[in-house]
Amino acid sequence: MCLVLPARVLSVEGDRAEIEQHGGQHATVGCALRPDIEPGDFVLVDRGLIIERIDAAEATAILEMYAEIGNLLDAVDGPVT
Repeated sequence: MCLVLPARVLSVEGDRAEIEQHGGQHATVGCALRPDIEPGDFVLVDRGLIIERIDAAEATAILEMYAEIGNLLDAVDGPVT
């Protein structure tokens, strides 16, 4: 299963962008599909490509939703190790 998580754009150089993912991890991804991306934007990344720009409130809502799903799964099955 692949989850598309929000990330914040740190910098853009050509068709590549450096992003900060939830938890503070950094990655370099392609932005050829969304050349209008700018530092500070929140984006959705799938398979190493920025696929959509979103606002900060939507990014927060997505992360909260995934946390809630994780909590529900932990309650049913126990923590995944």
